[in-house]
Amino acid sequence: MKIGTDVEQDILRLHAVHDALPDIGFIGDGNQGFSREDCIRFVSGVKQFGGRLVLLEQPVVREDLEGLQAIRHLTGIPVAADESVRSLEDARRVVHLQAADYINIKIMKTGVLEARRIAAFALSAGLRLMIGGMLETRVAMGCSFGLVLGLGGFDVLDLDTPLLLSTDPVMGGYRYDGPLLHPWHQPGLDMQVPGQTDCMTIQ
Repeated sequence: MKIGTDVEQDILRLHAVHDALPDIGFIGDGNQGFSREDCIRFVSGVKQFGGRLVLLEQPVVREDLEGLQAIRHLTGIPVAADESVRSLEDARRVVHLQAADYINIKIMKTGVLEARRIAAFALSAGLRLMIGGMLETRVAMGCSFGLVLGLGGFDVLDLDTPLLLSTDPVMGGYRYDGPLLHPWHQPGLDMQVPGQTDCMTIQ
């Protein structure tokens, strides 16, 4: 769930979903919208109605690593650093300050090679990995999924942004089946982008 704009409205929205689906857990993606005080108030409000927060993703602005650290320790909810980690050096600072439990890898933030370096470092430092995206098509998302399959060690996959597009301009490659992602079995990404007269194959 996207959160971080209005504490009371955020609590009410999660409460409504909880009433309909009481057994689910929430990942709250703050997109840097909360102060640390507002985030703690949000967590308290969710706990009051019996909601289960399994992860808080980037609740405060990217520079506020101390805020991430405080939220982690004061709420007991695991925290994921997203915008706070745009380079390997950022990841080192997060680890040094014990500011997060997860690092969210996004190749659109860092590029593929730096993403690989960040993921390897995070795992070696004892952090957990999630992977997400911006609003890319399945071409870039397929690269991200390939990173997951090649490296391993990813606990949370948030690779659903192509589903927000009104049409899918890409054929082939991985596919969605409800909450499941099915890999492809051909070389490269095994995707084609139809053109006016023929198809461009993405290898």
